[in-house]
Amino acid sequence: VILVMFGWMVIILGMSAAVARNDPNVEIPVEVALGVVVTPADGWYSASDRWDLGEGALALQSSGVFVGFWAEQFQGTNDEYLATWLADFESKLDQFRPLPAVAVTVAGDLPGLMVHFSAVSTDLGREEDELVIVTHGGLGVAMWARAEPGRLAWVQGDLDSMLYHVFIPR
Repeated sequence: VILVMFGWMVIILGMSAAVARNDPNVEIPVEVALGVVVTPADGWYSASDRWDLGEGALALQSSGVFVGFWAEQFQGTNDEYLATWLADFESKLDQFRPLPAVAVTVAGDLPGLMVHFSAVSTDLGREEDELVIVTHGGLGVAMWARAEPGRLAWVQGDLDSMLYHVFIPR
């Protein structure tokens, strides 16, 4: 009986070690651009094969939610950067309906702005979205989360954690 118990443990440990090497979770810090680094939460995978964001961006997915992070040169305020993003969304998305912006903290202590909105897109159809932006030291950093209605709440804790722990050079 003891031999069977220890034999079973060895098999389970061997299987878990084999699977761990093939785990597609990102879970390691990834540079977005310009020194901005995001550490994806557990369970988040690269979405670059489904959502091409181009240079200076990082695309992730989990539980049917897609999130993109961007870092770019930007000289201006949070309000100006947010206005730029919202104008772009308004021109590209149907039935774009943003809620008023609210203040948030990004990267531990930087003041940012967050907007929730709903829209209709060609790839997701009806969707709910969250946009968080922050400007600091000549950089503009944005996070855009997209999901079918009802799914964004499933990963809100992950989004908040990634935003709080994002590294922005100072």
